[in-house]
Amino acid sequence: MMSCAAATRFLAVSSLACVAVGAVPVSELSAVYRHGQIFLTWSEGDTPEGTNFNVYSHSVPITAATLGKATQVGHHVERHSARDWWQDPASFDRKAEPGEPAGFVVESGTDPLDPGGGLFVHTVIKGDPETLYFAVTVTAPDRAEDRTIVPGENALLEGVSGKLALIQPIWLSKSAAPAAGAGKGKNLILSLHGRGGGVTAGKRKGTVNCLVFRSVGHGWREGLPSKFRLSVGATSVVISPMDRVWVGRPVKESRDARDHCPAVNTWWYGYNRHIYETTLTAETVCPNYTERYLLYLVRWAQKYLGTDPPRTYIKGGSMGGSGTVAMALHFPDVFAAAFAQVPVYSCTKPGKGSATRLECTCGPLNKPAFTADGTPLLEYMNGALQISKATGDIPPIFATNGRKDGSIPWENNPPFYSAANQSRQAFAVYWNNGAHGMSRDAPADCKAWGRQFTRYRLDQSYPVFSSYSDNRNYGSGHAADGDLQGWINRGLDWADPVDTPREHALTVTAIYEGIAYPVTVDVTPRRLQKFKLRPGDSVQATVGPAKPVTLAVDRHGLLTVPKVVINDAKGTRIRLVRGE
Repeated sequence: MMSCAAATRFLAVSSLACVAVGAVPVSELSAVYRHGQIFLTWSEGDTPEGTNFNVYSHSVPITAATLGKATQVGHHVERHSARDWWQDPASFDRKAEPGEPAGFVVESGTDPLDPGGGLFVHTVIKGDPETLYFAVTVTAPDRAEDRTIVPGENALLEGVSGKLALIQPIWLSKSAAPAAGAGKGKNLILSLHGRGGGVTAGKRKGTVNCLVFRSVGHGWREGLPSKFRLSVGATSVVISPMDRVWVGRPVKESRDARDHCPAVNTWWYGYNRHIYETTLTAETVCPNYTERYLLYLVRWAQKYLGTDPPRTYIKGGSMGGSGTVAMALHFPDVFAAAFAQVPVYSCTKPGKGSATRLECTCGPLNKPAFTADGTPLLEYMNGALQISKATGDIPPIFATNGRKDGSIPWENNPPFYSAANQSRQAFAVYWNNGAHGMSRDAPADCKAWGRQFTRYRLDQSYPVFSSYSDNRNYGSGHAADGDLQGWINRGLDWADPVDTPREHALTVTAIYEGIAYPVTVDVTPRRLQKFKLRPGDSVQATVGPAKPVTLAVDRHGLLTVPKVVINDAKGTRIRLVRGE
């Protein structure tokens, strides 16, 4: 700590007078760089409830004279931000008794921080100076900011050097952390939990082993802490993120009491950019913070653990299933396939149905609401619309739904089913007349989708099945319309693929217990690697023992072989040869 005499000498250079130590409730500010991030810690004096802290950065020492030109990199940093709120039951439940305060561990294998102190994590970004200086100021409950600077106390005397680098999660387990390359050549599976999940305190303590501090664009401010569970198996790396964001207040304007706590779910999407104050904002802008964070986890696993990018998958149930479908639709070049149990496919009607899930943390949607890039939010979250207008290959989606699911309204499902079929995108679903837990009653072959979806790869072609004669009637969405139990594209599979510049071939099969042959199905090759097609091309198609016929590639660049007949479990061979 710098003495007042030393501070006087320093300030003399800046033509400033000495300010007494203790004039601000921030002292012992220090900084250390690790893996693309600068960790700031400080001691805090007594402050009233409702006090917040601000963090500034500059290329020169921050003084009273230079503060005006400094960049504010942190705002609404709560009191005692070094406290690991993930270990406190009261963070997740408004009725829970607060736990014993515990500090964050900010470096693997070290002691926790003092939970009564402050913590802010800045991620180095392009354009940052090679050396950064920081200062921390205080905003009172009445929103008045005290901009007093005491060098050596709430402002760094020496800068910290940082560089752009891949952010590394902090390993929290006592066991050895997975080494770089531990997932080399393996699948990567993101596994998303349901609404109300993400709790890591109380009975669920110890369910996570990784901590990461989010960068700019991954939350309402940078430096927000997130936790996840990492499992490295023989063939797959599984990342199970916890969808909770700290907003520092109970979100009491949400109609769902589960949000009346300071750490809330985000529907695996994001939330109102002013959620730290209110979601009842004059302008409703809701960036996809959580989606961006999930993409960081994918990138980290691929670059650090070495997982195989073409074998990246996503799965989840309920809210997690909804996030699974949305991520597959929004980022089709990232995920090879998706498995979603009882998902919401679309949020379209403000104030009712599935849209109320978004309104919990985004605010009312009966007025225009937008993503960060200006896209109407309800358009972005309309799965039927997204799959209809997709110009490329959407990852194959396997799903289950219940017609009496009070949490996931059935009326939203048939429009998505129809859109997937009409757009010739890979989709299969099983439904019954059950409620939210209906997936446990699915037939064994449909449950097996949760394993089989990892056969897809981003660098291999696959067939899309549509207009399958064995499909059941899903109806219009009304309770009395359609089959109570049914499916789309159940039992369909393929084998022995060929994908060369001249030829594309595979054997299409249809197998499940109780199937009645013959069946017919339209087949559209997708994700073609070598057998490239252009609108207007001619292709010779041979189906089974029939004579070749000439088919034309449509204006979308797709070729569909119609009404392929499958007579038995052996299947039917389809061979496509480029026209001369």
